[in-house]
Amino acid sequence: MAEFCGVNNSKLNYLSSRFAGIHLTVRSNWLRAMGNTEVLTDFESKLNSLVDYQKVHNTLPREVLESVLKGEQVWVASSDVSTIVHTTDGRPIKPRGMSQHRMVEAMQHDDMVFAVGPAGSGKTYIAIALAVKALKSKQVRKIILSRPAVEAGEKLGFLPGDMKEKIDPYLQPLYDALEDMIPGPKLKELLENKTIEIAPLAFMRGRTLSNAFVILDEAQNTTIQQMKMFLTRMGHNAKFIITGDPSQIDLPDKVANGLMQTCSILDGVEGISIIKFSQSDIVRHRLVQRIVNAFEQNENLMNNRNNETGMSKAVTQTDFKFPGQKSVFHGKVRDVYNISDKYLAMVVTDRISAFDVVLPKGIPFKGQVLNQIAAKFLDATKDIIPNWKVATPDPMVTVGLKCEPFKVEMVIRGYITGSAWRDYKSGKREICGIKLPEGLRENQKFAEPIITPTTKADAGHDMNISREEIIAQGIVSEADYKQIEDYTRKLFQRGTEIAAKQGLILVDTKYEFGKLGDKIILIDEIHTPDSSRYFYAEGYEERFEKGEAQRQLSKEFVRQWLIENGFQGQAGQKVPEMTDEKVAEITARYIELYENITGEKFVKDESSNIESRIEKNVTDFLKSE
Repeated sequence: MAEFCGVNNSKLNYLSSRFAGIHLTVRSNWLRAMGNTEVLTDFESKLNSLVDYQKVHNTLPREVLESVLKGEQVWVASSDVSTIVHTTDGRPIKPRGMSQHRMVEAMQHDDMVFAVGPAGSGKTYIAIALAVKALKSKQVRKIILSRPAVEAGEKLGFLPGDMKEKIDPYLQPLYDALEDMIPGPKLKELLENKTIEIAPLAFMRGRTLSNAFVILDEAQNTTIQQMKMFLTRMGHNAKFIITGDPSQIDLPDKVANGLMQTCSILDGVEGISIIKFSQSDIVRHRLVQRIVNAFEQNENLMNNRNNETGMSKAVTQTDFKFPGQKSVFHGKVRDVYNISDKYLAMVVTDRISAFDVVLPKGIPFKGQVLNQIAAKFLDATKDIIPNWKVATPDPMVTVGLKCEPFKVEMVIRGYITGSAWRDYKSGKREICGIKLPEGLRENQKFAEPIITPTTKADAGHDMNISREEIIAQGIVSEADYKQIEDYTRKLFQRGTEIAAKQGLILVDTKYEFGKLGDKIILIDEIHTPDSSRYFYAEGYEERFEKGEAQRQLSKEFVRQWLIENGFQGQAGQKVPEMTDEKVAEITARYIELYENITGEKFVKDESSNIESRIEKNVTDFLKSE
């Protein structure tokens, strides 16, 4: 009853103030309520919810009281939710929300769990409770707690003392949680004999962490390289929890955040769970949730103002007037400007399409990613075939020679996957005139890459077509077709070699060709994640033998998200809501694709007005020609 009423009856008084006309009195363990019958019925319903919560959780926080009285849903653990550990004063530590509960459950069947969400949602505290439980029950021999030593304002050198004394303040929240769960003398002993070890992330390099429960806290302040380094420390009988809040990044400007990229990369990998916390999971003082809400509303307001003033970082429409411009073609993703019938200025927008539908929101930096990958690979293959590229005057623009395009796309496949596998699985044994053997399995490598061309449609679906049909219909002459077929195989071989250096497998891709006079030219993009599919080489054979899905680098993750939400471009289907979080996730995935495919760090162009930047850069280039 003391917990229910609060200090100096503060919670009881608050409860009474929300039900006018009801008189409450407390005697020992009894609460008496008198008043209007209709109001009492509502009061009794809410009272029962509060009592149920306190019975399960042994506490009644003020924020829970407020939420129940507002009629909001409050998660109450079922009777089978057990205590993780007890605090030093005997208080049981249990999950205090659905996300914490999911985190505890995930740790029971997975060895690696990511807990991502706002400050105050109890991610780190529950992680340490799980670690302490594992140590006490002898599931592991030690606990290792780590954080990246990234400053939030002050610099490390400003602090007095040796390296340990400089680092310790960054790790203090971990000490605080441990002190809650392990008596002081015992904790001191465990720290001294390194049964519990607390160390900065940088000290993890080169180690193998076996028989340990390892927690990486504040992971939003890691780079993708640091995340890869940390995750690959995992040894036998190890448990890893990675926590972080993407809204509190302290990395230097233009340094990509590794946490969200890693979550995108590992999403769906067996043995790994990703738990996403929200504002409703905040369990600190009731003001924390209000503060987070206020900051988010202010950020949304600023974003809306930026959008209204043309400062949005996603370019989804263009309407430029370049010198010598004769016409413009707006494709699904690219806007192509005809300059004096000599050049084409191809603007790779931030639009994103799937199932032949342009999705309602643009993806910031997607255009820059695709344009820069294509430019890199055009340069890397120009010894095989001349290409259309003249210059890349802007991160999102390639200016090239205007050619007469062939009305086919040359699709080449090294492995049976995607649409080819779906057709094969349905019983088809011929693709584009090519006979396929019996007994193939999904993601199996072909003895030799096969070419499965498609018609090149200005709108709608491209259609499969055979080599014989292309020649018979006069779409491409026999001599030209033989040449572009040869180029296709050589380009694919070069792409395969480049991918292998990055630990990747180039699974399939497409090339487009055109003619400039009598010369065949390679046009459009090549080897980008929109036009190609990559597998990670590491683990390919093991996954294939087990019949497991391959880890991919392609736009397939967008298609899978749409399929899971009931959209495949068919009549009557609606594109699922593209939240800011989903857009940010897709952006992070495209940046991750860039860095893995090229082996280079992606540097965002942070121009405040991208359209003005593009217009100036392209105009300056054309005037110089």
